[in-house]
Amino acid sequence: MGQAGSVGKTSLLQLRALVERVREAPGVQLYDAVEAGVPTDVVKMIAKATGEPASVIMGLAGVSQTTFVRNEAANRPLPDVAGHRIMAYLRLLATLSRMLDESGDPEQMKTFDLEAWFARWVHEKLPELGNKTPADMLRNPEGQRAVEQVLERMRGGLAA
Repeated sequence: MGQAGSVGKTSLLQLRALVERVREAPGVQLYDAVEAGVPTDVVKMIAKATGEPASVIMGLAGVSQTTFVRNEAANRPLPDVAGHRIMAYLRLLATLSRMLDESGDPEQMKTFDLEAWFARWVHEKLPELGNKTPADMLRNPEGQRAVEQVLERMRGGLAA
């Protein structure tokens, strides 16, 4: 595996570990994490792990390239709103991970690329969301809840 492949694999393992922490953490701990500030490295890790350009993940977070670069250079976390959106993204991945663990065939799940599936799905217009994408809905807590409701309705119907 080349250096780029190992970087992507390392980022994928880091993302999965982070998603597992989000999945297991009590709500107050997630609140505290967002209040402390989500580091810019999380955006870069998500991008590398999913194969998405960092600009796409910045767009999901609602942060411009200029703001991102400025915060990264100053070693400052993402602005509050961006941190909330990144946490919502991680919570959705955690919800999917839990759903797969609860309803999937363990052997089949070993080969299912959750992050790649999610990276595509989050950009699909869904009738259940008024033809908006899940990414669009990450903009506020009500939209985030609507996406979580769609995922719960998908339980048992997630195609691998």
